[in-house]
Amino acid sequence: MEASASLKQTVTHLFDAVRFADHAREQEESARNVERDLESALNRLETQTEDFTALIASMRSEQESAFRDLSQQLQEFLGTAKEQAKGKLQKKAKQQADEYRNSALSERDKALKSLEAYLASDPLPIVEQVVLAKATDGVYEAEAKYECEGGMKYNFRLAAQNSRLFHQPLTLSQLGYELKVPVRFSRALLGKSRVPGFERLDQYLLSDAETSGGRLRANFVKAGDGSKIKVITSGNQKEGFVGLEYSDQAHAVNVMNDPSLVAFVDVEGIRKAVEELVKELMDLSMKKVALFRLSLNGDQPLGSIDCGGILSMVLRVMGPAYRDLVKKMAAGNATKEVGEELTLDFVTERLKILGLGMASSVSQSLGLPAAR
Repeated sequence: MEASASLKQTVTHLFDAVRFADHAREQEESARNVERDLESALNRLETQTEDFTALIASMRSEQESAFRDLSQQLQEFLGTAKEQAKGKLQKKAKQQADEYRNSALSERDKALKSLEAYLASDPLPIVEQVVLAKATDGVYEAEAKYECEGGMKYNFRLAAQNSRLFHQPLTLSQLGYELKVPVRFSRALLGKSRVPGFERLDQYLLSDAETSGGRLRANFVKAGDGSKIKVITSGNQKEGFVGLEYSDQAHAVNVMNDPSLVAFVDVEGIRKAVEELVKELMDLSMKKVALFRLSLNGDQPLGSIDCGGILSMVLRVMGPAYRDLVKKMAAGNATKEVGEELTLDFVTERLKILGLGMASSVSQSLGLPAAR
């Protein structure tokens, strides 16, 4: 992604994620304060009750039965009043704490959605991208894994049901390729010569596939007998490695390592089919549905992601490019590069939604005057 588009994503979606996450922490702290205040109030209630109990106990030492009866009534009343007061305090505190925690959950959800929208655009330089699809109960489940500069890793679920190919069980014949793989030799019926035995790939359904950097690893399974064919490539180049492995209940062979079989392999056809399958998988990676894993210095639960830490990492990675862009914007030399929506006024206004400390740090990273 270009620096201008990345900066816009950062000051919109990522700033929002930081803001919502900060609000969530504030609400969670308010809930803890309510619970601490409740504990203090209950301790005070207990202390005051003990003082009254001591006073009532002194009345019991009186000789007059009237005083003893009164002290007994007061003791019972005090116990009842204490429990009522305790119940009211606990009910009120629980209601307040629940309100704060519900608000915190809502803010956390907003933060996650904002972070999801930010990462869906792949705003950071990608070190590695892996796309996987796997057949489960007749449908494909798919995900994309990313590793970015700065060490962050994240995974998205993909909408295979909206894909041209992966919305149903897939065979390579759907791509227009009628491929056959030689897997054994047998004697000709009329003669002593051996003839190759082929497996037609159009009879095999894609079981799972994984691509990264143009490479592919895919497994195909034949319905009914469970025979398997594995296809492995090292890239899209004509000289790239192609691997074919076949196995069934009685036979297994590495086709490309068998000189007598490899001569019958349509390597060019395999490469073309693989290239198109890789393209379809990469197109599928654009159909992101939901962020479901994130790692920055170790896996983080999605409900407690350090959005501020992510922003700091982004500024370490993209800071030089952002500062250069902001400098051009200040000089009026970046109109074509950033468009009309991304302006210094827009960036400055967005900084206001961050806490003062974070806003000052971000302003410095962008080469802007310190926020006030």
